[in-house]
Amino acid sequence: MMTTVAVLIIVLGLMVSLARFVRDRSANTLSREVLAQLSLQLDAYLAHNHDQLPVVTPLVEDGAPLPDEETLARNARKNNQEIVAALKNDARTRLGTTNPSSKNDQSENLFGRLPVAMYNNASLHDAWGNPIVFMAGMHPQIGMAPQRNPQVGQAPKDAPFFFSAGPDQKYHTRDDNLYSYESLPVNAPPEDAR
Repeated sequence: MMTTVAVLIIVLGLMVSLARFVRDRSANTLSREVLAQLSLQLDAYLAHNHDQLPVVTPLVEDGAPLPDEETLARNARKNNQEIVAALKNDARTRLGTTNPSSKNDQSENLFGRLPVAMYNNASLHDAWGNPIVFMAGMHPQIGMAPQRNPQVGQAPKDAPFFFSAGPDQKYHTRDDNLYSYESLPVNAPPEDAR
């Protein structure tokens, strides 16, 4: 009987660990898909607006010291709502729908297939509930991951991008942050792989 109980405890422990791993991996995959979708929407926005970036509240002002995590989170929420509104308004203009309350408003389809926990018609979150942030370029204080090589169909060094704070919900750490340019398709292999 003791052997059976011990085996059951071990099996339950393995099942809980496996369930946690699957849940975390699923959240990571879903968040990366949202970041990739945002990149596509930004490309459409830039093409329609002559490469002019949307004006949003920056996560950190240029040259300003890195604020505390609470201020970063507040700026992230504002940044997120502004970029979602800009992308939706641009989609309405491109699609010829000028009335946001119209039943034919196709701009809602930008993020309409996402779960309510990720998109509530005003803001867009990652799978952990963090607002996704739009960055116009690198910011050394936040320590963004290196940008990809533009010669192989990847984002140029100072390209705008989106990022998620990841499971630790902290924007100023980079150990688990997710970046939209990590989800971009690679059109050609790096030169050293040819």
